[in-house]
Amino acid sequence: MVILGIDPGLNTSGYGVIRYEKSRIQFISAGTISTAKAKNFSEKLEILYKTCCEIIDDYHPDVCAIEETFSNVNPRTSLKLGHARGVLMLAGQMKECPIYEYPATVVKKSLTGVGSASKEQVKYMVQKMLKLQQLAGTLDVSDALAVAITHYNQMRYKMLKI
Repeated sequence: MVILGIDPGLNTSGYGVIRYEKSRIQFISAGTISTAKAKNFSEKLEILYKTCCEIIDDYHPDVCAIEETFSNVNPRTSLKLGHARGVLMLAGQMKECPIYEYPATVVKKSLTGVGSASKEQVKYMVQKMLKLQQLAGTLDVSDALAVAITHYNQMRYKMLKI
């Protein structure tokens, strides 16, 4: 099974693709979707949507896992992030890729055992779990891979529970 993890953002969204077979996870790809040079808000949303569709077409994930948004101090920022997250979810839906949502605290706890772990701690655990010497890119990339690993852990737990 192939899992696409997404860390949504308006200017930079991270994505990470992993595969799991026989209780083993394997790194496939990761990167960012950058909209920083777009001229206006709707153009940024279009870039997010189209690029996410391309990623889905390239890697054919069986599921998409996306981090839930948290409330910022600035409600306008939260609203814009919600729009970005919405178009990323729409891309998955339009490509018939089931979408699962995870709060940041669940993602952090799934990888580190602590729901308030730092982004650096999450990155360290992503590298260890995927057996990567280095992980290029921003913390958005490691966060996206962490979301994908969280979905893997959730599926594994549910399979063990049955």
